[in-house]
Amino acid sequence: MNGAWRAICAIRALLVVAAALACAHGAGAAPAAKLEREVQRFAVACAKNEDYPELYDCRCLTEGYREAVKETGSTFRRRALVRDYKLLQQCPAAKSSIYAWFRQDCISNASRQPSHGDFCSCSAEAFATAFRASPPASKGEIDNLKKASMRSCGAKEQLPVRHPQIELK
Repeated sequence: MNGAWRAICAIRALLVVAAALACAHGAGAAPAAKLEREVQRFAVACAKNEDYPELYDCRCLTEGYREAVKETGSTFRRRALVRDYKLLQQCPAAKSSIYAWFRQDCISNASRQPSHGDFCSCSAEAFATAFRASPPASKGEIDNLKKASMRSCGAKEQLPVRHPQIELK
């Protein structure tokens, strides 16, 4: 199940880069312009990634992050801000986007069988519905959700699904 791992790796990569940027600028309150530049880096990293925006709404994440940064006056604790403000749980992508992401990965990675398309559609619907109802905030939660979605549609084994990654370039 590469998909869940890549999603979590993407989240972690963004947070690690964010923490590194915050450390480079030092702790404490920063000028508003500096805070906004770092918020924009956060937004660019999310939007440029080929997979991450399929699962989470980058605009929502960025706005939530901006509010957290304004409230705290610092980006020193970016990972904690994302966690404490529950941004991932508040910002799932549209159901159709989550569905398409899961189904495409399923079609690409599952063995070809007569009911392959139906299985992938069923699993994608279950995954997207559950994801929107309670957006996962960890790799483990995404993995569990994917397993449950595929099992609900008759899978006896977990299928590989790629994982998005976020990197600042």
